[in-house]
Amino acid sequence: MSIENLRTGIDEIDSEIIRLLNRRCELARQIGAWKHENNLPIYVPEREQQLLDRLADHNPGPLDRDSLIAIYREIMSAAIKLEQPMNIAFLGPEGTFSHQAVLEKFGRGVTCQPVPTIADVFSAVEAGRADYGMVPVENTTEGVVNPTLDSLTEANVRIVAEFNLPVHLLLYSASPLSEIRCVYSHQQPLGQCREYLRANLPNATLIEVTSTTRAVELAERERDAAAISGKLAGDNTDLPVVAENIEDNLRNITRFLVIGKQENKPTGDDKTSMCFAFHDRAGALYDALRPFRNHNISMTMIESRPLKSGHWEYNFFVDIRGHISDPEVAAACAELKSDCSFFKVFGSYPRIQN
Repeated sequence: MSIENLRTGIDEIDSEIIRLLNRRCELARQIGAWKHENNLPIYVPEREQQLLDRLADHNPGPLDRDSLIAIYREIMSAAIKLEQPMNIAFLGPEGTFSHQAVLEKFGRGVTCQPVPTIADVFSAVEAGRADYGMVPVENTTEGVVNPTLDSLTEANVRIVAEFNLPVHLLLYSASPLSEIRCVYSHQQPLGQCREYLRANLPNATLIEVTSTTRAVELAERERDAAAISGKLAGDNTDLPVVAENIEDNLRNITRFLVIGKQENKPTGDDKTSMCFAFHDRAGALYDALRPFRNHNISMTMIESRPLKSGHWEYNFFVDIRGHISDPEVAAACAELKSDCSFFKVFGSYPRIQN
């Protein structure tokens, strides 16, 4: 078959794809109207997860899973925009990894709202200035993000979804490695490529700034400076890339939480996040975790943060497998709550595959 015939075949398929996409979007618009009439949220994480899982299971190839999911995220983003435009708050400015997480999770059909701090993301959602918020909660190299944990205990919002973002770091500079005297970046990226910096820029001064986007801006002004950032922040600079993928951990992943106000229905493969505190006594933590063992519930994360009382008492943050409406999960949480001075469930949401 000639290349002209092959291209004609592609053109015919593209025309059919456009027709079907518009048909899909019209159905989505009708769904949006129904949701509005019934006062239901536009974004439904459990439906999203079921749809993506079904697509992946029915994909015969040669299109790989990640490419298929990326295409459909943009299709769903366009459909949501037709249903009702969504506003997503994130830790700004634009170009940060939080911004990248919003785009990869929700697509480019949403309105991205950068705010100065993680606490401001929670405030924007709580006050209704944003429909949802995207906040980092832990990284495979640097551990938990404490401002997110603190805000979860204080704000009147719920976790409605999670998202894992592979983090690849690049070194931007107008100078070669041998001439770089200082390196700007956010605290997290500096920690995530500590070994690279020690081996390749041992004499450079490391300077923490508010964001990777700000780091690039500062490096543009100084000939002997460099910035560590992601690709998104670097898309708006003329600075050359001196080195790519300089993160120490090849599986450098940041887990993000989507916060909102709705309660999700169970999917059969969920995660529940919570926080609790108790008065200090011997064996208190062991006793607190016993209900999970008794009800055969797996924990996927446990972390502690000191209470602001200053008496060396702690909040414990726990993620478990299951939905809060599952009988075993509900029973375990009821037993745990009865032994705690503070107890709060942050939300149940679809568990994403690693």
